[in-house]
Amino acid sequence: MHNKPQKYLNHTEDEIWDFLRKFKQMVRMKKFIISQNRNRKENREFLQKYHLSQKKQMQMLLEMQVSDFCYSVDDNNNQGEKLYIFTKKYELDNWGILEKVSVYIKIAIKKEDYTVIISFHKPNRLMKKLFI
Repeated sequence: MHNKPQKYLNHTEDEIWDFLRKFKQMVRMKKFIISQNRNRKENREFLQKYHLSQKKQMQMLLEMQVSDFCYSVDDNNNQGEKLYIFTKKYELDNWGILEKVSVYIKIAIKKEDYTVIISFHKPNRLMKKLFI
């Protein structure tokens, strides 16, 4: 039986700015991965559908802003760590047709030396941004 994870909305814009600064530094150094293991079929399919190369993934991740932040949740795999949830609209190429696509992005920073994007796909539900 899975408990619904605790959703945290008590972040300040400065906290999220600091998080994004660290996150973007890792992205620039290519110390990130978008999870595509067997549990992350949605990510794999999204990356394939829009032909998102590592360069395009980096560009998208570096465009994220504090205003794209939604909330954080506890990381069930790492006690005391949080996962940060963002949503951002991007213009993406779907076989020559440009589409405005909302992307659900769930991020875990691992020991300050790399980051894992656990989710990177269209949202499965309506997302509310915290600082709008």
